Amino acid sequence: MSEIVDMDWEGLDNSWADANTTETDTGVEYKAVPDGPYVCVVDRVEFRTSKSGNPYLSWVLIVQDGPHEGRWLFKRSMLANAQNMSFLKKDIAACGATLPPKLSDFDLKSLLDVKIKITKKTKGEFENIYIDRVVEAAGSGTSVTKQEISEDDLPF
Repeated sequence: MSEIVDMDWEGLDNSWADANTTETDTGVEYKAVPDGPYVCVVDRVEFRTSKSGNPYLSWVLIVQDGPHEGRWLFKRSMLANAQNMSFLKKDIAACGATLPPKLSDFDLKSLLDVKIKITKKTKGEFENIYIDRVVEAAGSGTSVTKQEISEDDLPF
């Protein structure tokens, strides 16, 4: 439970009770970011557990350019088996981080603020985020050179 703060709880409770919760008044409806390549910054990463009890690494990525700049993308790296771990190792390496001997030794902070190129692909109802490569390491100010950019990355 949250910490109790000295507030006008009676007034807040009355406003809460009076608030409309109809389905047509739920606020802004967001459309999904379309499939395609994006440059993103890793904003948050944390180990979590799903409702069914399976561990995963939760990623929050923020699109850095184009018409979807500022939009958030969410990635889940499941940790249930060796195949999942193989995908996670590839993602971590693609972010420019060093792989530790044990996952429990990995410092998630090393992924924060890293600028990466990702590809978003949707198959049916499932959205997948693939981490392609690092564009700029956290705090380095170093970006890729022209020779490192493939023809697929060019807009024309």
